[in-house]
Amino acid sequence: MIAEWKKIEKKQFAPIYLIIGTEDYIINETKKRLVANILDTEDTDFNYANFDLDETAIEQVIEEAETIPFFGDRRLIVASNPSFLTTEKTKSKIEHRTARFEDYLNEPVDYSILVIIARVEKLDERKKLTKLLKKQATIVDAKRPNDAELRKWIQSALKNNDFSMEIPAIERLMELTGGQLTTAMNELDKLMLYKLESREISVADVESLVVRSLEQNIFLLLDKMIALDISGALSIYYDLLKQKEEPIKILALIASQFRLLTQIKLLEKQGFSQQQVAQKLKVHPFRVKIGARQAKSFSYEQLTATLERLAEMDFEMKTGYGDKAQKLEWFLFSLQDQRVK
Repeated sequence: MIAEWKKIEKKQFAPIYLIIGTEDYIINETKKRLVANILDTEDTDFNYANFDLDETAIEQVIEEAETIPFFGDRRLIVASNPSFLTTEKTKSKIEHRTARFEDYLNEPVDYSILVIIARVEKLDERKKLTKLLKKQATIVDAKRPNDAELRKWIQSALKNNDFSMEIPAIERLMELTGGQLTTAMNELDKLMLYKLESREISVADVESLVVRSLEQNIFLLLDKMIALDISGALSIYYDLLKQKEEPIKILALIASQFRLLTQIKLLEKQGFSQQQVAQKLKVHPFRVKIGARQAKSFSYEQLTATLERLAEMDFEMKTGYGDKAQKLEWFLFSLQDQRVK
C-alpha cells in the first residue's frame, strides 16, 4: 500500500498533494480515499471540485481552494494535467498566471486540500515553480510498477483480505493481465469474490476466470505455437473468430508482436538489458519479458522473414485476395517450421 494512504485513512491530511505518474489505479485509489475521508456524503456537491488545467487557469483553481467550505470542515480541490510544469507540448490555449499559485504553495489555507495530478513520468525540474511545488507538496508516486512491485501489490491485497494464492497463480495472473496494475487488481477482486468460501486461489481459477484481452490471446496463441501445441493455438484462433474478431485485426496484432520480438532480439544482441529495452521501445517491461522469452525461439533472420510474410498477407487481405480466415490459419500452421531448431 502507498504510505500516504495510511495517513489519509487516519485523517492525517497534507494541505497539498502532488500525484506524479501514469498508473491509473494509484491515481484513482488516492482520489477515492481522499474523497471518502475528507468529505461527508451530503457535502460532496458543495465542497468537492475537479478541474482540467488544459481547460481552466490555475488561478481559478486557487480561487476555488481559497473559498470557505459550505456545510463542512474542508474542501477537496483536484486539478489534473499541469502541462505548464512539464516539457510536453499542449494544444491548450489557456494562459496560466502562476504568481497566485506560488503564493498559495507558500501559504496554503487550512480548510482546503489541493491535489495536483500530473499523468507524466516526470515534471520539468528546471522550472522554479516545479521545485517549489515538490518542496511544499506531499508526493504520491504513481509510476507503473515493475514485476516485483506488482507481485507485492497482489500479495498485499491477498493478505489484507485474508486470502492465499499459490505463486504460479500470481505469476499467471500477472501474465494474463499484461503486468497492468489496474487490470490485475480488478481481476483479483473478481477471483476473491468467486473464492469467498475457500479463500484459496489456484492456477486453474486464474485460467478459467481471468478475462483475456485480444492482445493477451495473441500472446497466448504465439506461446502455444512456440511450444508446438498446434491444436491449442488453433483453438484460441477459432475462439477469436467465434467472437467475431476480424482476421485482418488478428493479423495486425500478430504482426505487432513479431515487430516487438524483432526489436527485442536486435537490442539484446546490442547488449541492452530488458529494462533498457522497455525504456527504449516505450513499452511495458512485462511485454518485453514475455517478448524476450518468445524471441528465443527464432533467429533474427527468421523474425524479419516472418514480418515480410505478414506484410504480404496484410496486402493480400486488404486487396481481397483469397479467404482471410483460411490464409491466417495456414500461416499459423507454417509458423511451427520457423522456430529455431
